[in-house]
Amino acid sequence: MWRVEYDPLERVLTLLLSREVRELEMRGLARAHAQALEATGGQPFRVLADLRGMHPLDGEASAIFSDMKRVAAHLPSYRGRAVLVDSATVAMQQRNATLADGGDPLELITLDAEQARRFARSS
Repeated sequence: MWRVEYDPLERVLTLLLSREVRELEMRGLARAHAQALEATGGQPFRVLADLRGMHPLDGEASAIFSDMKRVAAHLPSYRGRAVLVDSATVAMQQRNATLADGGDPLELITLDAEQARRFARSS
């Protein structure tokens, strides 16, 4: 299950993923993510990826999610990403995927919901 929201006032693009997200669902999420990136209108934005309750992604879904993260991070208006998890396994998978892509110094992976919200809403 997934959901994408963009708040233009806060300039936060929120990705909510839970349970098992397989390749087909991830492709739908990628399309919604691309539309949300367009909705930013080139204004500065941050991403909050709430992955609480999500199972580790399989190989293809993980590759698609990594592509989504890379696309957002390469936009000039990108200001960072908070990845909120409740599983050490999911945290490790997300960190390893980021490192495999060369790293992202503007990414925070955390188990602390308040820390993720503060990071996503900081200017």
